[in-house]
Amino acid sequence: MSTVKITSVVEKDREGDFLLKWEVSPDQEGDIDIYSSLTDSSLTSFTPLTSKKITDQVLRVSPTGSGLREYFILRTAGVYSGVVANRIIEMNNIKNFRDIGGYFTADNRQIKWGEIYRSANLSDATLYDQERIRRLNIKTVIDFRSERTAKKYPLLLHPSIRKISLPLSPMDAEKLDEQLRDEQFDRSDAIRYVQESYVDIVENHKEQFGEMFDILTNDSNYPILLTESLGKDGVGLASYFILHALGVPHSTLEDDYMISNREIDPAKAKIDAQNLSEPLQEAVTAMLSVNRAYLNYVIDHIKQKYGSVDNYLEKELRVTSGKKNLLRKYLLYQF
Repeated sequence: MSTVKITSVVEKDREGDFLLKWEVSPDQEGDIDIYSSLTDSSLTSFTPLTSKKITDQVLRVSPTGSGLREYFILRTAGVYSGVVANRIIEMNNIKNFRDIGGYFTADNRQIKWGEIYRSANLSDATLYDQERIRRLNIKTVIDFRSERTAKKYPLLLHPSIRKISLPLSPMDAEKLDEQLRDEQFDRSDAIRYVQESYVDIVENHKEQFGEMFDILTNDSNYPILLTESLGKDGVGLASYFILHALGVPHSTLEDDYMISNREIDPAKAKIDAQNLSEPLQEAVTAMLSVNRAYLNYVIDHIKQKYGSVDNYLEKELRVTSGKKNLLRKYLLYQF
């Protein structure tokens, strides 16, 4: 007997409308009911929006409320989707700003939207961006940038938001500049450099990751924003560990990590790459991008040295079963 499954995503189009897209498997005819809400606090907040044919596969919805977030649930054949919302939050000057909620764990629980966000550099935030962050009710910002970079480029945030510095010294602008002084540096060098930098982060910044999990196990700190220069390396590893601790499968974590390639344009980086040699330009692109080989290299390192990611989290970062239970309590939908 086959089980019906609804897969759905929400994106914002250039006009600012929500595009709700869905697939139902196995393929079938019929209607799909769509419910919407401005909050995901309870199922009773969702009200019927419309019904569409399953084969339509897309619905454009004009935003109501703030226009920042809207939540949807879909139903067909007596089966409900999870809560669906837009992952990417559009900003003026802040790149790679997104929600790490909405994913499903291996035991089919769903992570709440709007509790943990991740982003690139906040130091260029416009007043518009700062207002959007405030409207997302973010209470705590964890800044993974190096102390040198953080001092040079201070965060622009509403004073009510708590800022916590946990320097991971990942591939920020200063590190990139250092590498580009070597004219022999090429793409393969860049890939090895990033891979080894990831290993350096997980081996030499356990205290910072452990402190991050302490912050995450205090529910008064939510919603939380994780940030760094590019929002892809230290933030990428932090997001991986958080979602892994909640039980999200590795394949989903890989996909989340790779979203940075859609949100970061190496051509718009603050580097005059046109004056560099072609091998150096390729190296710049490799360092400003994400690659499954970067992530899997460090995860393989963790597994070889510690036996499993869970062992690393528990023995090195102090993520006990009690902390995992608290994370699941705070970050998984209870309905």
